[in-house]
Amino acid sequence: MFEPNDEVELTYPESTLVEAKTTFRRRRLQIREIRDLIADPITPEEYLRRPLTQRSRYLLTAYDKDSKSWRQFYVGSSKEFLTDGRLRIALYEKGGTSPKKIVSRSFEATRRDRIALARAVKEMQQTDLAGLELRIVPDESRVLKQQADKAVASRPAPVKETYSRKDSPTRPVKAPAMTRGMTASSPLVAPPF
Repeated sequence: MFEPNDEVELTYPESTLVEAKTTFRRRRLQIREIRDLIADPITPEEYLRRPLTQRSRYLLTAYDKDSKSWRQFYVGSSKEFLTDGRLRIALYEKGGTSPKKIVSRSFEATRRDRIALARAVKEMQQTDLAGLELRIVPDESRVLKQQADKAVASRPAPVKETYSRKDSPTRPVKAPAMTRGMTASSPLVAPPF
């Protein structure tokens, strides 16, 4: 997408607060660094410092040539790369670059949901996380797919069996694929987290 030292133009809002009525203006930027919020997620302290900021996956530290100052820009807030700004709480292993487990629902980019996310983060900070670190990540399909792939890889392969009907032994009846150990009360689909 972008590289350090790239010069880009983004149509960026004057205010990046969720639900803010704002105007956009064209900004000419020279990128210094790019932070991927999945590989280097938001800490609880960072989130709680500014919970109402519209966030997305990539955070640019760039020199704004018009205002002649260094600033940070969430790429997903620009008109060119606009995202819905949903966030989730995830657990990471110390030094990990991908979530070990997603532990919350998706929080929308509204004042109400961002305040609810702040409360959830504060509550989770008080619990034992078994050596894992609490982080806030953008809710992107890639994150969820990654979690689903891990869950599928850890499940046993389905067992297909054929049964014969008592009244017609020459016509076998195929039973639906079932997973070993499944009971009548087992959920049909396990969530990816």
